[in-house]
Amino acid sequence: MDIKRSCLLSSLIDNTKPIMSTPRNRPPQMFSSESNTDNIYALNLTPLVNASEKSGLLDEQFRLEHDIDHQSSMKTQDSFRTTYSSLQTILSQMQLKLASVFLEETEYLKQREQQVEQEEQSLTKRMQQLKNIQIERKQIEQEFSKLKDRLETAVIEVTNFQTNGIQILRTLFSESRQIDEELSGLISQCIASLCRSRTIVNSKINNFLQKSEYIQTEFVDRQVLIHDTQSSIQLMLELVNTLNQLNTEHSQDIIIATTDFEKRYQEFTDLSQTTKYHLNVDKEMNEIRLLENKKIQLEKELLEQTILLENITTIIGKSIIN
Repeated sequence: MDIKRSCLLSSLIDNTKPIMSTPRNRPPQMFSSESNTDNIYALNLTPLVNASEKSGLLDEQFRLEHDIDHQSSMKTQDSFRTTYSSLQTILSQMQLKLASVFLEETEYLKQREQQVEQEEQSLTKRMQQLKNIQIERKQIEQEFSKLKDRLETAVIEVTNFQTNGIQILRTLFSESRQIDEELSGLISQCIASLCRSRTIVNSKINNFLQKSEYIQTEFVDRQVLIHDTQSSIQLMLELVNTLNQLNTEHSQDIIIATTDFEKRYQEFTDLSQTTKYHLNVDKEMNEIRLLENKKIQLEKELLEQTILLENITTIIGKSIIN
């Protein structure tokens, strides 16, 4: 965009130079030869000199505006590059964070699986111990039944040892009750540990699912943001292309006006040399002034277009920053 505009401005400046320099550098031979005799056809060159000075000032203004436009375009390009690089770094950082979190969660799940396997192994061992205890209990009950039979025979045979037999039976009953209570405590502890392990595993799974959903939503938001920035960049490029087209159209109008002015001036000089006594100088000067006014209007329109372009670029820059 800046290259096209600079080329257009340089072409405008080059096309306007011969028009502004012709009345200053042309030798006044045809007027000097007849200055004493025909003062009616003498030309006043002061408006052309003032117009050349004004055109020089306008050229300087155009150059300054071109430099300002070039600097603003460079700033916008740098801002686009920095924002794009910052977005790429943020995305890479998010991907690294996601990978690290996923690895940490997988390692934690592996550790929890190993712990659950160990707890299951310990539970199987405890269940085996419980089975052994139940077998031992059955054996004890069998032995107790045998002892009971023996005691009954002993009670029948020996009534003197009744008190001793009752105490032995009480001790045996108390021991059996203690064994039953210990077994029930072990079973309740095993069940409680299983419930705890299940709750812990379920809570960790729920936390992992919540984190994965949050990460997915953030990733979708980043993709939407990138798409919006791309669409805004495309819109800005379209606006810049339309403004370049408008600048080219106005530059073509100015070139046409300058060529027309040169043709009219050449016709005026030819006619002044050939038909000096039949030429209406006032009419030609009015036409020249009209052409100059058209040129000034075109230059004003071009200046307004450049100001509009600057305003659009500033608005686009502010929208990108926001």
